[in-house]
Amino acid sequence: MNTEIFFPMFYLGALSVFVVLLSTVFRLKEIYLDGVVEGEAFRHPPFKEGSRLLKNTQRNLVNLFEFPILFYVVCICIFVTGKVDETFISLAYGFFFLRVAHSAYHIFFNQLIVAGGFPVRALIWVPSIAVLIWMWIRFISLV
Repeated sequence: MNTEIFFPMFYLGALSVFVVLLSTVFRLKEIYLDGVVEGEAFRHPPFKEGSRLLKNTQRNLVNLFEFPILFYVVCICIFVTGKVDETFISLAYGFFFLRVAHSAYHIFFNQLIVAGGFPVRALIWVPSIAVLIWMWIRFISLV
């Protein structure tokens, strides 16, 4: 069976671990170097007093455990049913790269379009969800 579908899954998991570590570094910096969070507050993230960078990182970490779960499930279903092909592998990598772009933008920029407060990162998020839906529809049509 073609196990190549597991590589984008592994990379997305590695992205999640990276964001956990980044969030930890930002938390520790704000606790011990900047003194932003004091007392018992440092034990209970998310920190209300923290920087925008820390808050964005924490929120992005939560995002990595929302829709990407459906990505992991569809990839496993594709593998188990023996439907792995180049199209699924390309879609899986596409989803992964869009999530990397989303995470980078969410953590370091996270700007809003002035009219209506529309988040610019949605311009990356929506295509990633479209790819995920495409994977699910294609999988269901092949089963």
